[in-house]
Amino acid sequence: MSEKSISRRSFLKGTAAAAASTAAFSLFGGNMLAKAEDAAQTLSYTPGTYTAKAQGLSSEVTVTMTFSEDAITETIIDVSGETSGIGAEIGDTMTERIMAAQSCNVDGVSGATVSSNAVKTAVADCMSQASGQTVTVSMAVDASENADEIVITDTVDADAVVIGCGAAGIHAALTLQAAGVKTIILEKGANAGISNGAIAGGPALAETRVQEAEGETVSQETLYKAQYNFSNGTINAPLMRKCVAAGERVVSNFMDNGVNMGLRRDAYGVGFRARHNFQDAEGVQQKGLDRFGPLVDKFESDGGQLVVNAEAIKLVMDGDAVTGVIVRSTEDKTCTQYNAKAVLVATGGYAMNEGMIKEHFGDINVMYLGSSLSDGKGYEMVIEAGGVADRNWALCCNEFGGANFKMSKTGYASVRSNDAQRYAVYGALMVNANGERFMDEHYLSDRPLALGGEMSLREGRYYAVVDQTMYDQCRDEGILAYFGNPEDWYVGGTGYTEEVQANIDEHMAQAIEEGWAVKGTLAECAEFFGMKNLEKTVEEYNALCEAGEDTQFYKPAYLLHSLNPDETFYVVEYEPSCWSTFGGVKTDAYCRALRADQSVIPGLYVAGIDNGSLYASPYFENEGASLGTAYTSGVVAGDCILADLNA
Repeated sequence: MSEKSISRRSFLKGTAAAAASTAAFSLFGGNMLAKAEDAAQTLSYTPGTYTAKAQGLSSEVTVTMTFSEDAITETIIDVSGETSGIGAEIGDTMTERIMAAQSCNVDGVSGATVSSNAVKTAVADCMSQASGQTVTVSMAVDASENADEIVITDTVDADAVVIGCGAAGIHAALTLQAAGVKTIILEKGANAGISNGAIAGGPALAETRVQEAEGETVSQETLYKAQYNFSNGTINAPLMRKCVAAGERVVSNFMDNGVNMGLRRDAYGVGFRARHNFQDAEGVQQKGLDRFGPLVDKFESDGGQLVVNAEAIKLVMDGDAVTGVIVRSTEDKTCTQYNAKAVLVATGGYAMNEGMIKEHFGDINVMYLGSSLSDGKGYEMVIEAGGVADRNWALCCNEFGGANFKMSKTGYASVRSNDAQRYAVYGALMVNANGERFMDEHYLSDRPLALGGEMSLREGRYYAVVDQTMYDQCRDEGILAYFGNPEDWYVGGTGYTEEVQANIDEHMAQAIEEGWAVKGTLAECAEFFGMKNLEKTVEEYNALCEAGEDTQFYKPAYLLHSLNPDETFYVVEYEPSCWSTFGGVKTDAYCRALRADQSVIPGLYVAGIDNGSLYASPYFENEGASLGTAYTSGVVAGDCILADLNA
């Protein structure tokens, strides 16, 4: 087997510089310590055992270390709360590296960057405690990322290569392999169950057997009009029409292979039940490998191949055509070139790419609730190959409550980790950093995925204003009682209307301690957050409530409830959070990547949320639209690749 090398300088176009810049920041938006401890530095320790914690992707990572006077003698790492297949398995590897180096400054585990950084941060904390000195941690880019050359140690030939075993990728691969096209799926993660497509709630689909069984069939016309009309013509109409027509084929891929699907209620009042779910016989949601494992088994039984721990780093070009992709193993860093007649990019968006987030939404924090592997690399590769971005850039915002990066409690990225998060979707008074109203608050409660989320994203930080009466009533009776039990009103379909805030006293105290909430007089709360106009805003808002009509932003009258300026107040700060990103590569109606002059890049296809021509800004109003369009676009991309290969 021969080796060949290619210069990174011929294709990176600043990627390394961007990566180096990004390395100075936390992937969750906070500043990292850029100063690295010298690996050769000798520290003396006070013998004993020390423990520290740091926030990972989905939990707090705990590190316990024992020291002699001059060495680390034992390291115990608990990452059991991290996401399976991403961070939950890195403990042994990180322990070996830390013990060997006697340092916090070791390489992280590729594909588990956030979890690795959390481990290193906690190790530095333990070392600081034991040594009495400040030990800082380096988040440097892997040396392999800065290498001048990529050495290709193997080549593999296929008819089609699918980059990403997520929502779009698995359905495209099933379509291709079932037709006899030799297909390889390249998945950056450790298994096929860690993508958003494997864990998200459920897809919006039309004319499926599931709907027919319940007498709730949603026509293709209804779903197409709901999504295309909402986009105001900014998405590719023929491509969306093809996707809408593929709903039953998605259901067949799941149900014919043993993955059960059901039908969800109309949670947001759109007038139809398009969103499906994945539930087993006991009503438990099927996620991860329970959902995608049977599809992979079918794909492989048809002759397909799934390669995991495979990070795509560069598309291969022959003239103006894409003829393959170079992939680096996240385990041993070796590089393989996969040659193919068609390459489909379906890598799942850019939510973990801080540079792209800030480029399109400003210098704000956006908490991501999905897979840490969504780093925008697929988009970058297509742009580098000559592709062009479409115009729609948006987020699928979190509909279950607020979020804040100041939270340190285990599971802080969870939508139910602190009751104080819920005021964000309760429909009461919300203000911006100036202490001024900026929206009709019912959009955050009734239409949070699209309009409410877009409004919060525009502000960057937004705040709930709660008096003692509201606080007590939400704690003891619930938000419905606070608003007088209005008929047919729900809080964004989340189920929160049926719940009381049983833990709010403890959770509010935590929020206050962490600095994302404050308790006091209205003036004291305004001073804490630097809000010049809060008191005036409450006065004006109360006048609207007393008049029974919101003449400012026209919020429904049943959500108008005045606040008592003489009571104790609670003001809670929130930052945007999201399930997925939108915005990406421009394609034609056949999922083929386009150049700026509208010409097709031969051999290159894009599906799922990497396809910027399928998703509107703001996100569609009907729930499940993101996942449904991702699944069906995989089917469509598979069909289009087949047609091109057979032409």
